[in-house]
Amino acid sequence: MERVLDIIVPFGPFLRRAELSKPFLHWVDLVLHVIPVTFLFYWLCSLIPFVGTLLYLLVLVPLSANRHVKLNAISQRIEKFSIYLWYYAVISIGFAGLWGFIGHTIMADTVAAGIGWPEGSPFQTELAFYSLGLSVAGLMAVWLRGHMITALVITKSVFWYGAALVHIQDALVNKNYEPLNIGAPLVGDIVLPTLLLVLLIPVLKNELKDGISES
Repeated sequence: MERVLDIIVPFGPFLRRAELSKPFLHWVDLVLHVIPVTFLFYWLCSLIPFVGTLLYLLVLVPLSANRHVKLNAISQRIEKFSIYLWYYAVISIGFAGLWGFIGHTIMADTVAAGIGWPEGSPFQTELAFYSLGLSVAGLMAVWLRGHMITALVITKSVFWYGAALVHIQDALVNKNYEPLNIGAPLVGDIVLPTLLLVLLIPVLKNELKDGISES
């Protein structure tokens, strides 16, 4: 079962290996194997109505992170939070950002129709490149952790909460009840940043406390 999990979430074994290697080693494996395989299984999960991608992010990703914790015999609560936070930053911001970039470029009209917004808007292209920029930074967090992850989580969380507000407002004011406006994306826009911040806050507090004690 654990080997199956490593196949479905290839970021798991990759992050375990990256933690012990030099920075930016194995990036070719990331580009040619880890990301394409993740795309395959993420796409398969997306075929499950309403909850598919959330299932991947909220169930399979933490299971993979928990496997990392067990294999490394991590017992301290803060260290566990740090691993979960790392996985979520890399996968839900790094990898999922690529998914968003493709959605707002190659499938822009389909996504717009699913949200209930006008097709052909240049704002979708802008959003695509925003997603791509965060994605690149998120994937760099494979090797550059620390406050890189803090910046990613804060930036993405503000966007997610803001996007949720826009979708809710559009539903209330314009009666837009399209599935990509008030469905799983809206749930993700609320649940994912909340989860990331719940993990980030104690990690940050611990780092600040260590910094004060060292000074």
